[in-house]
Amino acid sequence: MGKSHETKEEKLARREGELKDLKARLPEHCSGTKGYVSVHGAQPSLWQKIEDVEDEIKQIRADLGRGGAK
Repeated sequence: MGKSHETKEEKLARREGELKDLKARLPEHCSGTKGYVSVHGAQPSLWQKIEDVEDEIKQIRADLGRGGAK
């Protein structure tokens, strides 16, 4: 089944998975580990992708009548 045929529920689940993956790429996820460097930060493009996916998730939830809360 292609992405154009997915239901809103399927799209929501897919986008939530993508958001989790994007957030795992943030440098903060490795805080407290041996490889953590406190001065490194995420690229602005990564933050923009995260914000875009979060906005899309909010819209899908609103369309499904779930509001923005999780």
